[in-house]
Amino acid sequence: MLNFPGDLIEYIFGFLDQYELPQLRPVCKEFKKHVALRVLYNLKITQKNKHLMNLNPKVFKNLKRLCCSDNQLTEIPHIEGLKELHCSNNKLTQIPHIEGLKILHCSWNLLTQIPRIEGLEVLYCSGNRLTEIPHIEGLEKLSCSRNQLTQIPHIEGLKVSRCSNNRLTQIPHIEGLKELDCCCNMITQIPHVKGLKILYCWNNQLTQIPKIKGCDIIS
Repeated sequence: MLNFPGDLIEYIFGFLDQYELPQLRPVCKEFKKHVALRVLYNLKITQKNKHLMNLNPKVFKNLKRLCCSDNQLTEIPHIEGLKELHCSNNKLTQIPHIEGLKILHCSWNLLTQIPRIEGLEVLYCSGNRLTEIPHIEGLEKLSCSRNQLTQIPHIEGLKVSRCSNNRLTQIPHIEGLKELDCCCNMITQIPHVKGLKILYCWNNQLTQIPKIKGCDIIS
């Protein structure tokens, strides 16, 4: 067995939690000979290991979940096969178009647009500079508050829509919607969505609010 200096081991495996050492894949002949390494699926980036973001994206070939929020990052590498990306509270101006991505948390950045990623199920993009949200079929949860939106796309199957503090004048009638937060806009009418469970709609230009059976309305 080879004995590596402690600082070298910390540099190479610095992105791993001390008590949650995942199994990694062999990365070179020496490691393959002396260390049982398998696949890395989950990676958390902190200020201490932020240098890892500069590595060739192929290094993260099998990565499924990347958490890199709160690091003042200006860009994210394109990692093929990624399923979940958490990159809120950075200085990002764009998000890479990663096919197959299911969950995207990119709130509180400097984004002016969101890529249209087919199959995306969860999108949290509040606190950016967005003027539109792409029509993403299959999207179930959308949180896009505190942007510069003038409309919300009609996405069939959407369950949760949080779009407060924008410039909206209307809300699309989406059958199956369960939760709607559209506070602090310029909306004049709320659609009668059968089955809606939660509705937040204060600080708009409403003259009436629909009576929806079983819905908790906060106005």
